[in-house]
Amino acid sequence: MANNRPEAANLGSASQGQLTDILSTAQNLVLLLRNSALANVMPVSQGSTGEAAVGQGAQSVPTVRPQRNDSGQSVKQEMARSFPGFFRKEARGKKRFAPYTPTQPGKSFLVNFFLLENQREKTPNGEEELQLVLAGLGKRSLTLNENITHSEFSDLLLSTYPRLANICGGWLLHKSTGGGGQRRLAVIPPDLNGYTGQQLKAVSGNGKYTMYIAPLQEELDTIPLPPEAKEFEKMPKAQCTTCKKMVPLQILPGHIKECKKQLVDLCDSAEEESCKEEDEDECSAALCYEKSKTAECPVCGNAFHPEIIEFHAASCGLRTSDDDGHESSDPISTFQSSEDILNWIGSQVDETNTFSICVSRTDLYNRGMQQWQRQKKTSPKCRLKVTFFAEAGIDNGALTKEFLTGPDKKGKNPVYCLNSLDCNYFRTAGEVMAASLAQGGPCPNFLREWCFSYLCSGDSDSIQVSASDVTDLELSQLIVKINTANDDNISDLIGDIVTCGYTGIVSVDKRDSIIRAVILHSTMRLIPMLDQLRKGLQLYELPKIMNTHQDLCQPLFVTGEDDKVDAVFILENSRPVFSEIGSAKHRMETNIMNFFQDYLQEIEDSEQDGPSNNSIAPESLTVGRIMQWLTGQGHKPLLPSEKKDFVINVKFHHDCDTQHTVCFPIVSACSRTVTFPSAHLKTFSEFKNIMTLAICHGQTFDRV
Repeated sequence: MANNRPEAANLGSASQGQLTDILSTAQNLVLLLRNSALANVMPVSQGSTGEAAVGQGAQSVPTVRPQRNDSGQSVKQEMARSFPGFFRKEARGKKRFAPYTPTQPGKSFLVNFFLLENQREKTPNGEEELQLVLAGLGKRSLTLNENITHSEFSDLLLSTYPRLANICGGWLLHKSTGGGGQRRLAVIPPDLNGYTGQQLKAVSGNGKYTMYIAPLQEELDTIPLPPEAKEFEKMPKAQCTTCKKMVPLQILPGHIKECKKQLVDLCDSAEEESCKEEDEDECSAALCYEKSKTAECPVCGNAFHPEIIEFHAASCGLRTSDDDGHESSDPISTFQSSEDILNWIGSQVDETNTFSICVSRTDLYNRGMQQWQRQKKTSPKCRLKVTFFAEAGIDNGALTKEFLTGPDKKGKNPVYCLNSLDCNYFRTAGEVMAASLAQGGPCPNFLREWCFSYLCSGDSDSIQVSASDVTDLELSQLIVKINTANDDNISDLIGDIVTCGYTGIVSVDKRDSIIRAVILHSTMRLIPMLDQLRKGLQLYELPKIMNTHQDLCQPLFVTGEDDKVDAVFILENSRPVFSEIGSAKHRMETNIMNFFQDYLQEIEDSEQDGPSNNSIAPESLTVGRIMQWLTGQGHKPLLPSEKKDFVINVKFHHDCDTQHTVCFPIVSACSRTVTFPSAHLKTFSEFKNIMTLAICHGQTFDRV
């Protein structure tokens, strides 16, 4: 209680002080008002002296005086001092409404434009770009604003490209896809308000990509313009030392070349005319005199005046390099067929060294990839030589083809396996595919078309995918479930849909968008695998060849016509060595060939109709496997040289000892020769059982 008393005393003294201030303020206010009223009305006496008679009964008359401004001003000041909350000139605190300020101008960005002479599918090459620049077209750099409109953008283009004003059929912008060299052009459709600054900034990647301008209905001529043309006004210029003209730097090299040629021609023509006008004697004397002052051209050996010999030598050297054709053209651009591509790739194989691989037949894929990567002594461009463990076979081509021959799978995508990606197996697979094409192996024509398109260009924007390109079993089943789902059960698929990267509303109305997200998830996640595969194909510059000749390379990588080996192909290329016609051996050999034909046709029918009820022939036995057993390769020959010499030699062994139970055919895969034991192949059932056992259990090379 003792501690609270000082606080109460302080509160009482504070309130009493405030009351005293209020009372003094009110008293001052009343006094001020009374003084103001007395100042306005003051009594005056009627005496002659004008003095007031106070208390003597004289009657006084009030005199009205005008109001003074200083008194009114003092009232306002006093009121403002006493009540500052009600009588201040300006309100304090935050303003309710901010003043109007105009919008700030948008940011500027630099974009490169390129005016084409007509509609194109690909970007121009180096020579075409120079020709377009000489014609007043070509590349220009413009600074644009984010808030620019279509009309402002059109005016800016017209001022930059004066020849664009003569186009009456309209124009559109194009954008090139990724990659090197000549790239494909894609149309950029304008927005609702035309080409605006925001759209140009987005499609150009903030000025990173070049925009191509192509006329829609007209074609601009590519005739070179003079140096003083309006199109070259803003270009930096330099003086030509020959003709003393100011020429833009972009076209100065070509101008110098032409200017020197014209100077040489003028000098030659002037000498000829002077000789015609003078007499023969004077001309001969002049020529003799001139010969004493001439110099010999080091290129062509002709004599010229010393003043023009330098210009002639420069142009003469240019003419000889162009006319003689010493510059080697790129052979890749001259291919006309798939056989030309295979012949060129085959010629790039290094025959002086070998790329040796020693593997076992068990787990051939993984072991083969590991041994391929570990081989560091030579390059995969060398001749491939394969050896199988515990086999006496010597590789003269058959073992290599058997190593390169894989399972028959068509229309497949790369397997989504990050472990294989980390081990660089996809790059190794690309090297194996390239070596297979170069060294007579099978074509890797098992890819989907979108995979081949990406391998050609390396640009994911140029590929088109659909639901048929989804080869993953789980994602394929998910697409089927989404197509058959309704409003009641589509919510059960939300987890799988979100896993595929879809972030929109999951409903039946959004079915197409959901399926599209699943398709993109299934295909686009394979881009790193295809990139690594593309690096392996660079072993023989295949990506460059594929990008240049996409139509010729597509049958080599994409499933097309059925080129599988059939019974007719084996029998047509078989060359049996028969005994004398009419003999018992000839009759037996003919029966064996008939058994061989029936056996191949039965296997071929079982491939088409499914597995048969025969318990002897396994389901994996195919006509291609029989050919691989005979020749080492389960595919038709690709190289033209192999097609010409491909023959399967068939021999018959009649001196076999019949005391043993069974005798199998003997195959020499490198020479493509098979020898049938005629004594054990008297009936078709015997031939079928022996051949099936030999093919299924006799894949190794155990005889030399």
